[in-house]
Formats: sequence, structure tokens, C-alpha cells
Amino acid sequence: MDHPKIKIDSRPGYYSAMGYKSARMSSTDGLSVTSSAGDALLEYDRPGLINLSRHFYRNNAIYNGMIKRAVDYIIGNGFKVQPTTTGRGAEKWNDQAAKLWAEECRRPEIRGLLTGRRVEKMICREVIIAGDTGIIKVKEQQKIQLIEAEQIVGQGRSLNDGIKKDSTGRPLAYYVAPYNKSGRPHRGHARAISPKDFIFITDPDRPSATRGVPVCQAAFPMLHRINDVCDSEAIAWQLLSRMAIAITREDGPGLAPGESTVDPNAKDGALTDRLTEIGYALIYHAKPGEKVEGIERNLPGANFTESIRMFLRLLGLPLGLPLEIILLDWTQSNYSQSRAVLEQAYQTFLGFQEMLEEFYYREDYKWRVNQWIKDDKLKDRPDKFAHEWIKPTWPWIDQLKEAQAAGMIIDRGLGTHSAVCKSRNLERADVVAARVLEVTDAIKKAQAIEKATGVLPPYEIFCGMDPYKSKEQSAKEGETIVADNDKADQEIGKKTPAKKNEVKKDEAKI
Repeated sequence: MDHPKIKIDSRPGYYSAMGYKSARMSSTDGLSVTSSAGDALLEYDRPGLINLSRHFYRNNAIYNGMIKRAVDYIIGNGFKVQPTTTGRGAEKWNDQAAKLWAEECRRPEIRGLLTGRRVEKMICREVIIAGDTGIIKVKEQQKIQLIEAEQIVGQGRSLNDGIKKDSTGRPLAYYVAPYNKSGRPHRGHARAISPKDFIFITDPDRPSATRGVPVCQAAFPMLHRINDVCDSEAIAWQLLSRMAIAITREDGPGLAPGESTVDPNAKDGALTDRLTEIGYALIYHAKPGEKVEGIERNLPGANFTESIRMFLRLLGLPLGLPLEIILLDWTQSNYSQSRAVLEQAYQTFLGFQEMLEEFYYREDYKWRVNQWIKDDKLKDRPDKFAHEWIKPTWPWIDQLKEAQAAGMIIDRGLGTHSAVCKSRNLERADVVAARVLEVTDAIKKAQAIEKATGVLPPYEIFCGMDPYKSKEQSAKEGETIVADNDKADQEIGKKTPAKKNEVKKDEAKI
């Protein structure tokens, strides 16, 4: 049986829904698919993808904003180390290790230009933009040197990936080149660095790949399309802004060429004699049967807004970013929807946090602990590397609901006070210390009043607590508020599209 012939992107071919047969037909249709190992496939494409990614980051506000927001969510207010050695002298050792980490990580990089938080964000941003990044451990100063992906290159004119590997693919050395005067990696000066002195962070797509590619590279074609659509719309607006009025009359097209050029000697009846300019206004002196209409100049394409929103949704898929985060617009989402999309996005953020913890934070911590022991700042212990990392969490959406949920998590033993404080960009030690001072001061003030009057007032009123509300009352009020909010969300969901459009129009007018 003959298949109906069609054309796909101007290439003749066959329509088929027969699974693997479509791969056989790809060559017939003029398509080609590269078949190579991961490293071989990236050998030529990776530098171009990195250059394009950096170009977008410099010049495209959407791409720039997406990456910055992703980094802000992933790093937040920073990772916090918590040494967890046990046994004799462990508490003092843990406190000293945490103190040393805090001191040395204020300016961890060799140049001294970046704070610890900015170094963390720089590393995370480089992994997203370039696909991988490197960190050299500078033993003499006990500092780190940040290396860009472009600097990890082979020597001479070789196009290898800059990593010497054994037969199993295990890295034996990383070749790092400085930049020359023209801003390009100087391959001839690349030096080999041992893996024990180098932290390499990458997230390859295939088992046969060593290097990574920009995380959003699959969305680059969509980003080009968004630029084209926005440019096209902007040009259309510019053209419309130059057209103020339309004159309708008999034989208009025939008269237009002769009247389109201003002629100071024009005879009576010419258009140039019948337009009077007064500042920013024009008066047209029409004849019977002629009609003048103003041209609407502030309307975009009929589906421009919805098209852009859909494009932006597709653009954020590689990073797991919902449209609400990309546009910073939550007007079309209720609490339940916002929470759902953030939960999905946070799964992507957790993946990056886990990668940074395993490949950067833990390696850096172990290296520094060994150096502190060598410098007699810490005593050697069998469990010297025992520690945990408190990762930042995402911001709260609804303050009341999140506070109630956090309280229940702590009460049920499903989380810690440290984690909740971290989600609020606070340190537990600072919160507890401040709370101790407030409560102590409140008790003293209540005792002073009792001494003066003989009546002991509730000390809670002096430290911002409600002395008259029981836990049962608070829990009941919280359940009522949650139920009311859920009911409101359901009512919003029941609105018809027409009503939603009416609400949008009313909001636009306001």
C-alpha cells in the first residue's frame, strides 16, 4: 500500500506512525542524526554551546533572570556546615571546626574579591551556564581558585576535553590554561593538575561523557524564537506609531504617489495643501465623500501575550522553572497552584544542591580539616570528617500557612528548628540567642512590676507573645484559616473563562 507523500520543512517524505520505521525514513527525508560517544559528540559542539550560553546571559534579560533566580533558590542564604564528631571532647572540637570554617570562608578565593556566599553562587552559576567548572586547591594560602570551563583544555592544537583519563575513563589530570591577551585560553601554557588538588563539578548527560554542556542548551532554539517574536512585535509597533490617520477617498491609490511628497508649489486640491500642522496636531480639510480615520497604535498581535507565555513555559523546562518564577507574576495562580509548581521546581533545585554538596562542599571541608590539623588548629580524630550540611530551602509563599506548617513539622519530629530558621534566611543560633535575651528581659520587667505593685503580670506581653491564647486555640484558628483559604482557592477554580477575563480586564483598568 502506498503512503501519502508529504513535505516536512520543504523535504519530501512519508508520514508514518510505525515506531522504529521513522528512524529509517529520516535519511530519505534529508535528516541526519549523529552517532558518537558522549565525549566525541561534545568535542566540537561544546565550545560553541558555551559561547552561545554566555552570549544569552550577557544580552538576554529572560535567560539572565532565569539563571539568577535558579541560583538564588539553590544557594539561598548559603549552606551551613555542622560538624558531628562524637565521643570525648567532640563538642569543643565541633565548635572549633565550625568557627574555623566560618572564618576562612569569608574570603575563600585566592583573589579575595568574593565573599563565601558569592563564591557559592558563582560556582552554581557556572555549572548552569557552562555545564561544568573547576576549582584549584591552593595549598600555600589555603584558598581556592575558580576555573572557568573554557580554561580546561588540551595542550597545543589538540581538541580533546582537557582531561587525561585512564582506560576506564577515570581522570588522571586536568589541564588548565590561563587566558592570553586576546582573552582566549593559552593552550600551550596549560598545566596538569592532579585530581587531589582539583575539584571538578560536572553533570554529564551520558555515561560516556566527561564534560557537561549548558543546562538550558535544549531550550536555545526556543530562546531564538522568543527573540524573533518580540523583535517582530516591536517593529510592528514602531511602524504603527508612525501612522496617525488614514484618508479614504475615490482613486486614493492613484493619487497617493503624487501627494506623498511635500510640494511647496502644489496646486489647489493636492493633499499637501489640505493638511495643516499645528504643533503636534494636524487638521485635514476634507471634501465631500472623503473620510479620515485614526489608526489604533497600541494593540499587539491577537495572540501575542498567550504565545509568549507558552514560549516562556517551554523555556523554563530544563531548569524546572515554572512561568510564575520566570515572569515573577503570580496573578493567575492561587496558593495551591503556586505551591504545586514550586514543589516541582524544588525537585530540580534539590538535585543541584546535592551535586554541589557532594562535589564541592564536602571536598572543600575535608581539605580544610586536614590543613587545620596540620597547622595545629585542630586535633586529629578518627571521625574528623563527620559532618552534615544544612541546605537552604525555598522562600515562603503564604506566611501564615507556612508558619503553621513549620510548627507542625517541628512538633511531629519531621524537621528541625535549624532547617525552619534557614528557610527564613536566619541562623538558629542568632534566633535562639535573641529570644533568650528577650524572654529574660521580659521576665525581669514582670518581676519589677510585681515588686512595685504586688501583682505579677504575664511576662509574655513584654516579649511579643500572646499570654492568653492556648496551643489548642492557636491550632483551631490555624485549621479554620487553612480551610477558608482552601475554599477560596476552590471558588477561584470554579470561575468560567469569561469571568476570569472580566477580572483581568477590571484589574488592567485599575
